[in-house]
Amino acid sequence: MRTVFFIFLITFHLFATTSIAQKSAQLGLTQEEKQWLIDNPRILVGMDPNYAPYEWIDKNGNHIGVVVDYIHELEKILDVRFEILKNKSWDELLTLAQKGELDMLTSTVKTPERSKYLTFSEPYHIAPTIIVDNKKGAFIGSLKQLSNKRVVVEKGYFMGEFIKNKYPKIQLVLASSTKEALEMVTDDRADAYVGDANIVDFVMRKNDFSTLRFSGQTEYVSYQAFALTKGNEPLAPILTKAMATTPKEEFDAIFYHWLSIDNSTNVKTLVKYALLLLVILAVVGYWIYLLRREIKYRKLAEKKLKASETLYRELTEDVTDVIWKANSNHILTYISPSVEEKLGFKPEELVGRHVFEMFTPEGVAIVMERIKQRQENQEQAVHDVHSIFEVQHKCKDGSFIWGEVVSKAVYDKNRNIIGYHGISRDTTMRKEMEREKELLYQELDHRVKNNLQVISSIVSLHSCQEDISKSLEDIHNTISAISLAHDKLHQDELHKTLEIKHYVSALLDNLLASSVLKIQKEIDSTQIYLGASHSITLGIIINEFVSNSIKYAFQSISSPKITLTITQDKEFINVLISDNGIGFKGKKQSSGIGMDIIKTLAKSRFKTDVIFFDNNGTSLTFKIPL
Repeated sequence: MRTVFFIFLITFHLFATTSIAQKSAQLGLTQEEKQWLIDNPRILVGMDPNYAPYEWIDKNGNHIGVVVDYIHELEKILDVRFEILKNKSWDELLTLAQKGELDMLTSTVKTPERSKYLTFSEPYHIAPTIIVDNKKGAFIGSLKQLSNKRVVVEKGYFMGEFIKNKYPKIQLVLASSTKEALEMVTDDRADAYVGDANIVDFVMRKNDFSTLRFSGQTEYVSYQAFALTKGNEPLAPILTKAMATTPKEEFDAIFYHWLSIDNSTNVKTLVKYALLLLVILAVVGYWIYLLRREIKYRKLAEKKLKASETLYRELTEDVTDVIWKANSNHILTYISPSVEEKLGFKPEELVGRHVFEMFTPEGVAIVMERIKQRQENQEQAVHDVHSIFEVQHKCKDGSFIWGEVVSKAVYDKNRNIIGYHGISRDTTMRKEMEREKELLYQELDHRVKNNLQVISSIVSLHSCQEDISKSLEDIHNTISAISLAHDKLHQDELHKTLEIKHYVSALLDNLLASSVLKIQKEIDSTQIYLGASHSITLGIIINEFVSNSIKYAFQSISSPKITLTITQDKEFINVLISDNGIGFKGKKQSSGIGMDIIKTLAKSRFKTDVIFFDNNGTSLTFKIPL
């Protein structure tokens, strides 16, 4: 008998080892992590008994909620058993964790104090931390506005530690549960409550807290994770790897399931239902009579409703803008399918989320300012005012787009805000066009300043000439070259580049038309584009060379000609300008103000030297770097 039992134990151990080995291979566990799971098949877990919708105890004494379902999924992945410790408050669980009398805590946010005795996995859920008040004062906005105020948080909640350390002037009040904390704000025993946005929304929907409102967001975020006690540190990376294998959609499905469950039916509701039932029984006969008479009207109403639903679906599902609705706590309750095209999220991935999760921190600040403004308007009896603002939206792939949001509050008969609806429109392209326009204006301003400096320098050089009329003509030609470049630039959509061949051809036509000589031109160039600044500099150099040639090169030349060759390689644009004039034997042609301008411009603008040489006339060549 002992032999059989011994063989059974060995077989069971081998089976368990094989099962863990197969699953751990899929998770990418180390050998030490695999062994840790084999040595620790049972894990004692501490779970908050009053932290709905994440985790709480139902009327039968069972732990239920988002995290309970989640750790059951992790049990299947890791082949371990999470045993939940019962009949302990959250504060007692923290004390046990410090003593090392349990293995793991759930729904725990990392703080400096907790890090002294706990090791944390990566977060499995992130939620904003918001401020709630009783509508009796001005919009709060942030924790800074709560100095010397009574702020209630749940006992053992991570925000208590942060508020105590960073905002010592806040009078911290502790409550045993979220419901008790909100009741304290309702009864003026506390000025505000600070807590998890999803928990607040869940509790307020299950209870009558109509006198409370969302009044701001803190700079803190609830990063909920698993916390491991001393000696159980290896489980932290194991859980992180296991969570990584669980699709986000599965966790979201669990989250939305519990977020939508109504687990509380209060006495008032039961009384209302009982009275309603009595009324129904009293008038049931009369109702049957009316029902028959109303059948035809109902059928007509159904047709109208169907047409209305069709129209609504066409408006919301086919429109490119995003239509959305949110409750009074800024939790999204509806968002149109067009959001997937804009942000990459499916509607069901966003419904139930706080609207702040869609925006950047700068965007959240803008929205909070608008909420504050709306509150001030409401206090002054100004209602039905649309709020329009533009903020960056987070996309599923981590990128951002700009969007214009038109938001309008929804009021009940007492003029209390019960929700919001609006439209969001993608304005990314418009923002990019505005930025391009601003850059263009800056470029044009810079370009004009540079050209004025060039003209000023050229005027200074020409002022040394004795022949004032020729000097003025040279200056006029230079200004015409710059003007022509600007005209050609305006033909480009972005005003940034010039097609060189067309530009220099037009420039030569203008210069040669002013001469009494019949000078021919020859341009050899492929289609080459050059930036605005370099194009203008090239035009001035060509202008100076040709003007110099017209003055000095073509004495006694029967068929004067200007030749321009422009080629391009990987690093440079090569420019060769020639005339068939008298060459360097004409002293004035190879020196003087015009040539000085050419050398100076090439050196300052192109960082290159100009080479002059005699080749059946005068030629010059230089390179323009790309």
